[in-house]
Amino acid sequence: MRILFKLIYILVSFGQTILIFRIVLSLIKANLRNSFVSWVYSISDILITPFQGIIAKEIYLDNFKIELTPIIALIFFSIIAFILSELTKTLNKTD
Repeated sequence: MRILFKLIYILVSFGQTILIFRIVLSLIKANLRNSFVSWVYSISDILITPFQGIIAKEIYLDNFKIELTPIIALIFFSIIAFILSELTKTLNKTD
C-alpha cells in the first residue's frame, strides 16, 4: 500500500512541476511554437481541464496575463500531495 501512495505522490509531484512551469511560461509570455513550451502546455491542459470554469479564466495586471485555472489546479494537487505524504508517514509508523 505504501508503494502505491509513493507512486501516486511521485505522479502528483510531476503534475505540480508541470503546472508551475506553465504558470511561469505564461507569465513570461513564452513562445507557444517552441517544442518544450508546447509540450508543457499539452500535458498541463490534461491536468487543468477539470478545473476550467470554476472561476474567471485569467486576470490582467499591467502587462501580465495571469491564468487562474493552473493556479487552482496547483493548489488542489498540493493538497492531494500533502494528504498522501501524511498517509505514507502514518503507514510507516504502524509498520
